Amino acid sequence: MSIHRAKYLIAAAAVAIATLLSAGTAAAGVAEDACTESAEWTASPSPVPKVLGLSLGAAADRLRAAGHNCKIVNHNLVQVDERAVVVVKQEVQYTPDPDGGYSVVALTRGVVMPDLVGKTWGAAEKIAARRTIAVRALPASGAADWTVEFQNPGAGAYMMFGDEASLKLSEPVPPDPVRVPVPDLIGSTEDEAAALVKDAGLNYKERILKDGKRPGRVVSQQPQPGELVERATTVRADVRRVPAPPPTTVVPTPPPTPPAVVRAVVPDLVGRLESTAKQAVGVARLKFRSRVVRPGNAPGIVLNQHPRAGTEVDVGTVVAVDVTRAPKPKLVPVPDLLNRSEDDARGAVEGAELIFDLIGGSDASGHEQQVISQQPRAGELVPTGTTVTVEFAASESNWPSWLVPLLLGTAVLAAGTVSRIRHRPGSDPKPVPHVQAAGRLTPGIPQIHESGPAHRIRVNARLDRGRQYLQEKTDEHH
Repeated sequence: MSIHRAKYLIAAAAVAIATLLSAGTAAAGVAEDACTESAEWTASPSPVPKVLGLSLGAAADRLRAAGHNCKIVNHNLVQVDERAVVVVKQEVQYTPDPDGGYSVVALTRGVVMPDLVGKTWGAAEKIAARRTIAVRALPASGAADWTVEFQNPGAGAYMMFGDEASLKLSEPVPPDPVRVPVPDLIGSTEDEAAALVKDAGLNYKERILKDGKRPGRVVSQQPQPGELVERATTVRADVRRVPAPPPTTVVPTPPPTPPAVVRAVVPDLVGRLESTAKQAVGVARLKFRSRVVRPGNAPGIVLNQHPRAGTEVDVGTVVAVDVTRAPKPKLVPVPDLLNRSEDDARGAVEGAELIFDLIGGSDASGHEQQVISQQPRAGELVPTGTTVTVEFAASESNWPSWLVPLLLGTAVLAAGTVSRIRHRPGSDPKPVPHVQAAGRLTPGIPQIHESGPAHRIRVNARLDRGRQYLQEKTDEHH
């Protein structure tokens, strides 16, 4: 390969890279690649086919089919629609080489000049701007509603991006005014004449003349009946004045006697509950209106009032009071206490500003219990100060399952034996607790004698995993 040919290949590659970097759209980039790349370099045949008016891809295909290479001279602008871009100029550039000459067809892209004749100046500007064509109005003072009379270049001409076209404008000719005949108003009343003129699309104006014959009727008009005039023309009608009626003496009607105003005294409402204050205002035949001013420890209490207590006002007057309202409670989520110890559960509840309440505690063996249930449930939103009740269960025990019933039966037997020993004959009997009712009991005079404390055994069944406790209690009465 000769040095000239290598230089040419390097230049063609640089043109291809620059084209890809500056292309306005992806489609344009693909077309430029198709035009600048070639599998083999061969001597350019002659003649070169015409590709003006074709898209870049179609032009490259036609040149390649004829054995020619091509390159792009200019690049698309971003705002131009690729579908409107065509080849507007082609030029064969010859590169000498010792091994033989090589030619490249340089393609210039642009758009086809649209037909703007007959369009308004405003519409023509928009069409040209979409194709990056600059337009100049002749005269420059033409308005947007002026019409394009002539364009240079003409429709179908090839225009490179940014080329300027001149448009000769003509001022629109206003249409001939519509002329309508003037209606005949002679002898019509004022209302009839006004209606006739309005129906004809004209303006009505009347002039009052002195008293005379045919009062209240049109006696003359201008323009004359049947005359053709433009719409909105004013038609003047001369109308005779109607004689004024004789004056009538009007006896004035005395004004009605205003009703007697009933007065009421405003009650003292400060410090009362809102409901009580409202009731007191209703009794006084006044109207009640309250306004919440701030939250307080005693919600619903009247702080002040207007009008003041003791003021004499009309019946139905509004008495406005300012009352307090309870502050909105703060909601907190209930912590999850399951499987926690008593100390952990208590700390979590009190840390959330809630009240801790438990069912069960440490058992007799001192085993630490675990939470097995809670109410409210974990995650539930409750007001601060709400009581959270938890239930505990003791740790697992090694006691056999039959031991608890055995202990329970033994305790019952022991209690019965003690009772029989105390009541054995010959022994010094201790006072047996009992209650004796003497005499006839009446609702007014009860007579009850207590002989001593009574013994009882209470068995509490709880969820403590098999443990049962017997507790002996004595009811002592003083």
